[in-house]
Amino acid sequence: MVSKHFHIDRTENSPQIDMDVDNGIMEFVGRSLPHNSEQFYSRVYRGLDEYLQRTRGETTVNMKLDYLDTSSSKHIYNIFSRLNAETAEGRQVRVNWHYECGDEEMAETGKDYESLFRLDFSFIEVEELF
Repeated sequence: MVSKHFHIDRTENSPQIDMDVDNGIMEFVGRSLPHNSEQFYSRVYRGLDEYLQRTRGETTVNMKLDYLDTSSSKHIYNIFSRLNAETAEGRQVRVNWHYECGDEEMAETGKDYESLFRLDFSFIEVEELF
């Protein structure tokens, strides 16, 4: 049987990632600078493909990242690109981009992604991400 929940534990260099099919929620928490980003994100892409096959309604993506290295930024772009393609099929995708107070760089990173995709972005400033 296919899992209804995809999970990767957070480490010092890679984010916790959860995809909950039943509730239509995806969450990325931590920092993303994995030693081998291709290997790490290949698992995420497989989880995302399964998630998209099993859900049809609205999806909420909670991004709570305090750092993205260059290769991770590319993978987040690819994830948003896949989600953006789903909006053409009628899926609503909401992205809650959380960033810590004063972290203008991460706020700007989120705004850069917002400008590239037709996803419903909200920006949420918090005291602490995790």
